Amino acid sequence: MEQVTVIIPCYNAEAFIRIAIDSALNQTVPVKVVVVDDCSTDASFALLQSMAEAEPRLTAVRQPRNGGPSAARNAALRLVTTPWVVNLDADDYMLPDRLRRLVAHGEAQKLDFVADDVIRVEPGQSPGNGIRVWKDELIGSVPMGLARFVRENLAKYCGPRREIGYLKPLMRMEFLRQNTLFFREDMRLAEDFEFYARSLALGARWEVIDPCGYIAVSMPESLSKAYPTSAIGKMVEGDEALLKTPGLSSDDRAALKEHLHYTRTDYAWRTMIDGVRAKSPGLVLRALMQPPAVAGKVVFRMVKHLLRLPILPPLPDEPRKTARESAGLALT
Repeated sequence: MEQVTVIIPCYNAEAFIRIAIDSALNQTVPVKVVVVDDCSTDASFALLQSMAEAEPRLTAVRQPRNGGPSAARNAALRLVTTPWVVNLDADDYMLPDRLRRLVAHGEAQKLDFVADDVIRVEPGQSPGNGIRVWKDELIGSVPMGLARFVRENLAKYCGPRREIGYLKPLMRMEFLRQNTLFFREDMRLAEDFEFYARSLALGARWEVIDPCGYIAVSMPESLSKAYPTSAIGKMVEGDEALLKTPGLSSDDRAALKEHLHYTRTDYAWRTMIDGVRAKSPGLVLRALMQPPAVAGKVVFRMVKHLLRLPILPPLPDEPRKTARESAGLALT
């Protein structure tokens, strides 16, 4: 009996989707794999059909229209029949024993979500030479509540590019079904963070553990590196909606409000840039029609820009241990 379904959204991934699928099928626990093609314009779906014909554990479906990764994941979630489900991005892959480790921990601790720290690599780089996303030292297992999760997605607390909203946890399908939990299809940036935060607001039992073998390949064309201002606006809406969740603690609300402040600031600043470039007084006015603390930061950044000063402080050049040194896995 398969224990886990691996769901993979696919868009123009012909060059690397086979690596992701093979890594899922080669796990040391029985799995099913569901790949949802989001109207690729390359030969991705033809490749998926060919692979599915030869592999009964693999299901390949195609969306009727392009809807983004959240819509593709939701389509896959509706096909899951196993007790556990896990996301895998089409340009990433997993080491063979990852899911066995996650299932064992999740079952032993009676968790709804169990996430392992991700190992990030550059294209062609071996996992051992990559780096852990969240921590550079062994953590064992860390219980995760909503307030801590939100703060661990702010550079102020976790450091640049150490946000845990990008983790790919093993998720208990019973919890998702009981709470009718799906990804927000209007979000194409930080949709993972919003989904996980919402699960915690709904009472999910969460832990983050040391790496078990999720390898995230840092692709230069990733949406997380180049995104429209409207995508940040949707993040603002997501934070505002989370704050309306009944029963939040005062600490949960404080963390969400802080996250919302930073998200609003990013949105207002990007709106200001768009307005200046487009010579649009309306966009400039929209950027300034924010809470005073946000509007003040936007004006301060604009003054620094006009004076040709750095807008943001330089990122610290912190030394990082390789995953071979810090992951607790036998990596090459």
